[in-house]
Amino acid sequence: MNNAEKPVEELFFESGMGKYDVTKLAIEWIKVKKNEDEYRKLSQKDLLDRAIRDVVTGVATYKEIENIKKKKSVAKEDDEETNPEIN
Repeated sequence: MNNAEKPVEELFFESGMGKYDVTKLAIEWIKVKKNEDEYRKLSQKDLLDRAIRDVVTGVATYKEIENIKKKKSVAKEDDEETNPEIN
């Protein structure tokens, strides 16, 4: 059985992570991923399930969250340079 088919409870147990650590990381993951197409179309229940699965399988990490934030910051700066607002 692959991870997508396993119940979330089983993935929690196999990961060895504490539930509060998983929850905190899942919330941070949702914050940086919620506007991406594959996440935006999910219901709240499915979004949380997906985020938890990403955390316990190692897809979502604090390092990856920081990388995404840096990329978004650079993209925002580039956009501001190419399209400056007129005051």
